[in-house]
Amino acid sequence: MVKLGYNSNGFCSHRLDEGLRMLADCGYQAVAITPDVCHLDPRNSSLEDVAATARLCQKLGLEVVLETGARYILDAQRKHRPNLLEPDESRMSRLRFLQQMLEWCEIFEAKTISLWSGVLPAAQAPSQAQHNFLEAMHSLSNSAGDKIKIAIEPEPGHWIANISDWLNIREELPSNTGLCLDVGHLLVNDKYSPAEAIELYKNEIVAIQLDDMRRGEHTHCAPGEGDVDWPSLVTACEQHLSPNITACFELSRDSHRFHQLVKSCSELYNGLR
Repeated sequence: MVKLGYNSNGFCSHRLDEGLRMLADCGYQAVAITPDVCHLDPRNSSLEDVAATARLCQKLGLEVVLETGARYILDAQRKHRPNLLEPDESRMSRLRFLQQMLEWCEIFEAKTISLWSGVLPAAQAPSQAQHNFLEAMHSLSNSAGDKIKIAIEPEPGHWIANISDWLNIREELPSNTGLCLDVGHLLVNDKYSPAEAIELYKNEIVAIQLDDMRRGEHTHCAPGEGDVDWPSLVTACEQHLSPNITACFELSRDSHRFHQLVKSCSELYNGLR
């Protein structure tokens, strides 16, 4: 059985400690924490702030995944920029941020950090983007060591947009990297169903993100509001994935109804197990 969790970007209308306690009350075993302007803003959160949250997660029995996809964490004017593909030195600010998140992983005793490639900048050549990305991955790998897995998430519209893109560079990636599979993304721009992808890549998946999505439309929806086949998805997770894998709901557009979804998502998944 995977460890069921919820991403903190789905309860931005609640204080972080409130959301964590609500997760524990609903029986979740994990949380994907997305440091952002509303929760543990890296610009003004002290290491003691991080440590206090880590202690609370441990007390509540929540395993932590560090998720690094906050929209405007580095640039208030540009979503998800700068990224690791930039043609100039601005990419180093993304690398420094990710190195900082690896340090936080140690405080949280997090075994996984997830990231994406970002979009290909207009002035960047694909070959140079690949060089920059792989160089950054090897740098992060050296910092992560054997204790932390780096989970790369294919993101529609990004340079690594789907599983095929990830496969194209897989052989050049460090050994401590793997796949972060967002099941909804598969309905946007991939050839696999969630159940098929989980079975095919079960040995390479190091984290799962759960959400519903309407086919061809990159909008995260609550379960039942899109086209994901939840019974087959849950069956695949339970049959093929290691119990060490976290599967966290990522409902970043639904913070206004977290108090309802935190319970209904848990009930749906556990009811299909």
